[in-house]
Amino acid sequence: YEQFKELGRSILRPAGERMGWDARSNERHLDSLLRSTVLHQLGTFDDESTLSQATSRFSDYLKDPSTVHPDIRATVFSLASMRGDHSTFDAMWDVYRTTSQEEEKVRLLVATTRFEQTELIAKTLERSLTNEVRTHDTISVIVSSGSTRRGCALAWDFLREHWTELDRRYGEGGFGLMRLVAIPSNFTTLERHDEVEQFFREHPAPAADRTIRQSLERIRLNAAWLSKNRADIGIWFDKR
Repeated sequence: YEQFKELGRSILRPAGERMGWDARSNERHLDSLLRSTVLHQLGTFDDESTLSQATSRFSDYLKDPSTVHPDIRATVFSLASMRGDHSTFDAMWDVYRTTSQEEEKVRLLVATTRFEQTELIAKTLERSLTNEVRTHDTISVIVSSGSTRRGCALAWDFLREHWTELDRRYGEGGFGLMRLVAIPSNFTTLERHDEVEQFFREHPAPAADRTIRQSLERIRLNAAWLSKNRADIGIWFDKR
């Protein structure tokens, strides 16, 4: 995995250096989109320079939000959390509670699911069912947690533990329910597949049945892909 991340950094670093953190005059919308995409992925690949810059810019944001352009705030928040601690977590929640901008609230909520410390992700998940988080944003919190390597199992456990409440809120159908039941599709073992299958057998969600079946298929495909390719990929990286 460390070798994979290094490969990712080597591919993306030239684009990151070319785009930089600050917008240039007469820049196109696609340039702004490319900047946030490349920098976010570089940080996800643990590029230390990118992560340090994000941490510094988040610190500047806390003093004066205007110092960080809205186009890169989601990137700054998420990457700052990856290298953040409990004080960073608390600062993000403080801003979340005081800002009146709904888009900013969403950016901060998503960022609080990106911490390395699983206890902080768990705390955000628990808060997602309180009055602090709007009902439709709860789904984004759980799904965002489930999309990370550290948060996937946490989000799945949270989903099972609070299924009665989540089913009450979203069980009649719609995109939200489908997003929730798709969380376990990131799993990669047949043991997890059987666990997911058993849970939804005991807790059916007819409005999202198709998505559940797709999630189970995705887990089987993930497991099969790893079984077929894991050894060859390891050899390829060792020879680089």
